[in-house]
Formats: sequence, C-alpha cells, structure tokens
Amino acid sequence: MHQVTYISYGEGTVDIVLDSSSLNEVSAPEFRFGDYSKVVTSCFTQKELDRISKGENAEIIFSFVVSDEAEDELMQGEYSSAIEENEAIFGNLNEGIYVDIDAVKSFDDGKDIPLSDISSDIDIQVDIPLYLINEDRSYYYLTNKMGKYELFEDSTPDADVLTVNTDTISSGLILYQDRMESLIDHSKKSTTISLQYVLIAGIFCLIGLWFLVDHFHKNCA
Repeated sequence: MHQVTYISYGEGTVDIVLDSSSLNEVSAPEFRFGDYSKVVTSCFTQKELDRISKGENAEIIFSFVVSDEAEDELMQGEYSSAIEENEAIFGNLNEGIYVDIDAVKSFDDGKDIPLSDISSDIDIQVDIPLYLINEDRSYYYLTNKMGKYELFEDSTPDADVLTVNTDTISSGLILYQDRMESLIDHSKKSTTISLQYVLIAGIFCLIGLWFLVDHFHKNCA
C-alpha cells in the first residue's frame, strides 16, 4: 500500500506518506491515522511548524512492514516475557502479526530526521487481517516504549480495525484475545449502563404519571 495525504499548514504543505508491505504470503493490511492534521502538529517542533507556516514544504514518511515472526530470537524472547506478564492481568493473549515501523521527516533540503517520540498522542489505525477476525475478539498492541514493553488496548473497539492512541511510533506485535480467554470482568460496566437506562425510564414514567394525575384533577374540577 502506498498512500499520500497532503495537509496544508499556514502557507506550507506537509505530505504524509504511508507505505506498507508484507513478508507473509498475505498482503499487508492498510494503515491510517485518525487525524492527519494532529499528526503534523505532533511530529514537528514548534520551530519546524513556524517554517512550514511561512511557506516551506515538508514530508513525513511512515513505513510499515508486517510479518509472522520477530526479527531475531532475542526479540522474540522479550516479547514472550512481556506477553506472560500481561496475561496475569488480561488473560490469555495470542500472537497475531509483528509490525516493524520506521518513520522519518524532512524538509525541501532532503535531510531525513528519524521520528519516534512525538509531542502528543495520535490515533494509529490498522485493518485487522481477515484471517485474524473473529466474533467476540479483542485486539491489543504490544510495543517497546523507551526500553519497557507496554500493552495498548484498542481505544475504539471495532471488529475489523485496531486503533492505538500513543505518543510513540515504534514497532510492535498485534495480539488478540477471545472473550472466553479474558480475565477482565465487564459485567460492572454493563450493570452501570443498565441502571442508567432504568433510572431514565423511571423518570419518564413519573413525568407521565404526573401529567395523568394533573389531567384527572382538572376534569374533576
């Protein structure tokens, strides 16, 4: 996949390029951002944004490469350990696909500046490969953030798309979990929602009863 999005900023323009490829037999999934304008303001410093605003053009290139396995055994061992630690909290987590991410930004001078940490959170979205999609399945993203592995939950749960809200652009592993494997109890959340509906319904009933009694008294008078 090769996708270019042009974002105007003041008098200048930023080209956001997304390239994705696959080392598997299955083609690479599609990647995108929730808010491209926020990507611009998050990836450039204020001084760089001032340059763009005054008319300079810039570019950000994101390269996503997906595969079935980690780059080497050492990295695979680190991922396995991080998965075990998180399973104690979330329940069984299954390996999906590895995502190698590389990002650089540049101006018209052509000098690439590596990009990893950014100034604020952005939404990175990835289409879940068809062979990993299943009913009642949740998805996570495990990544190395400043030397420590961190598990990101899907910020906008959708059966076909994983959304990660983060201020770090780094490689990671997409994990999945079926409902029966989860250790998280969602019943309290469901009960809270149900109680809210009951309270709202009760209020409407009381209002209706008040109008009925008022109408009855007026007819009697």
